[in-house]
Amino acid sequence: MEINSTCAPVIINIENGESVHQRILLVYGRAGPQDVEFESNITVEHHSDNFPSTTWQVFNSHFKCLVHLDPGLNDIKFILDTEPFSADLQPLITNFQVNYIPLLQNPPIHLAILVAKDSNETIDAPDEKHPDDCKLEAVKAKFRCSGYLWQAFTAEQMNRHGFGRRVFRLDEEWTKDTLSNQDVKLRQTAKIYIIRSSYTLEQILDPEIAQQSPTRVDDKKDLYAIFLESLKEYGPPFDKQCYVAGLILDSHYDNSPNMKYIRGHAALGGGHENIQLGIFGSHLTHAWPKHLEDVCSCFQEAISIDENKLANDAGECELAFLHEVGHSLGSPHTPSGIMLRGFNNLNRTFTVKEPNNPSPITPSDEEGAHWHRCDAVRYRYHPCFRLPLDPPISKSLNNISATFWILDDLLLIKCPAGISLIEFYVEDNILGYIDYVENYQTETTLEISEIKEKYGGDNNNVIKLKVVARNQTECSIEDLQKYQEESKIILPEFGIAYKSHRLGMVDENFSEINILFNQFIEEKGYVSIERMVVKYDYYIDSIKFFFSDNSELKIGSDDREGTEKEFVFEEGEIITEIKGNSGWYIDGFEIKTNLDKSSEWFGGHGGEDQLLKVPNDENEMIGLYGSGGYYVNTLGIIYKKNG
Repeated sequence: MEINSTCAPVIINIENGESVHQRILLVYGRAGPQDVEFESNITVEHHSDNFPSTTWQVFNSHFKCLVHLDPGLNDIKFILDTEPFSADLQPLITNFQVNYIPLLQNPPIHLAILVAKDSNETIDAPDEKHPDDCKLEAVKAKFRCSGYLWQAFTAEQMNRHGFGRRVFRLDEEWTKDTLSNQDVKLRQTAKIYIIRSSYTLEQILDPEIAQQSPTRVDDKKDLYAIFLESLKEYGPPFDKQCYVAGLILDSHYDNSPNMKYIRGHAALGGGHENIQLGIFGSHLTHAWPKHLEDVCSCFQEAISIDENKLANDAGECELAFLHEVGHSLGSPHTPSGIMLRGFNNLNRTFTVKEPNNPSPITPSDEEGAHWHRCDAVRYRYHPCFRLPLDPPISKSLNNISATFWILDDLLLIKCPAGISLIEFYVEDNILGYIDYVENYQTETTLEISEIKEKYGGDNNNVIKLKVVARNQTECSIEDLQKYQEESKIILPEFGIAYKSHRLGMVDENFSEINILFNQFIEEKGYVSIERMVVKYDYYIDSIKFFFSDNSELKIGSDDREGTEKEFVFEEGEIITEIKGNSGWYIDGFEIKTNLDKSSEWFGGHGGEDQLLKVPNDENEMIGLYGSGGYYVNTLGIIYKKNG
């Protein structure tokens, strides 16, 4: 790096020659005398001349700028204007190199705009905005610019969390690029999908589906469902696993006396089937920057909103959309940052000045403009954020989630795919977390009394515990105290025993029953399991257990036709392991026994993969438990200490 003077620009947040994985790089640095109050500019020039020069603010020696990169090695000049603080009018120049390596192997985030069938293809905007800035082409440019700002912000945040220069990529195509207002060249740039819906403007603006409407009808198809349906109708690339940021073009603020809210708007994020989707209305899009050259002016402009014409939307920042994208990537609401209300400070990420603030905005002054640690840990192992040298996740572990085991006052958590994060909630608020990013951790033990003391409070709060695995599966205990109490059972012959984490979902209409492999019954002596008959199709319809005293127990229903298979136990043979797939019901399973025999696979392969076996060599399996109605709803194992 060549520096002409101690006042020449110095890049702080990235090393010279470092590799990154996003097209727009956020740069923070110092330039000029550090003990003098002054304002100046830095010009960023590209040696390749593929992108126009851009100019950025310097405020009391601090500067932030957004640098366009081409794939490969980029030679960049940072040129400081010295006139405000020096009689020597010669600019000071720093030459810098950055290597941009696109992560084309990772699934991208698609930027999509939902347009009503009969849309007028304009957005709400203040009267002073030029009519062309309210049209669909301008919205596409603003959305593209915002997508690259999200990307630049996230890449910087992941690096600050110690996870390297990992970031999601945007779906791109070779087309006319709008990131600069100085040219419109053909470049590889973010593709904007125009999703022309089969729904009319009247249907999109229906007050009964507007998120803010006091007359909203909850059982009516909402905007999220309409967006999902429209993506599926569009076809590829939305016909397979995908991640989508969806903008609703036709959102409109209705200021009529009985309305006063935004129709055609919903701020939601999550997923359904193969589509992970975050959606937002277009009512704030007028305030988004259209080009990189607009970023500073947009984020420093004090916009006066005429609330008789436009939505103020609780004074929210124009980049609140990123919150919903976070939900689509798996983030919950967090104690701070973007997934709280931190998007209101997102302007501070990109500028060193803001109105009525006499001090420069340094990285330590960005306040809510950050991804919380829980978000960053999730993204560290997210498929959209993988780096080329990340080890692959074994296909056999791809869908396995964590299991929970009570051992007296200890909670043992096991996950062969690796535990990345444990979160502790009270009333849906994260009060604490433990992350496991340093080592590949497949199990951990927590003291339940310590957790209750730390998070239970004086009112014995209900504590929820959520485990996130490296393969992105999540598994929860909704009430730790209740789970501990219900997991511990007293059996006449065995004394204290425990129920494992169950497969499937509990239906309160059906009671769970216990099936013990061997037990002593006063009138009959020792009774042991002899055979098991499983009836199934895509789900497990029923499981029947037959015992040596000619008794039987059944879980589920055998009223339907289906495949029926039998497994016969030899003398002294018992189940030691269950591999299962489950969601709402038990989709399918197989068993392994103490004689090293395995059954065939019974049922289907939907839902998550799970493995049930005793947590360690100090315990033994003594039975199963489960419940069922129309199908087998739940299945788990019963275990106790050896002896």
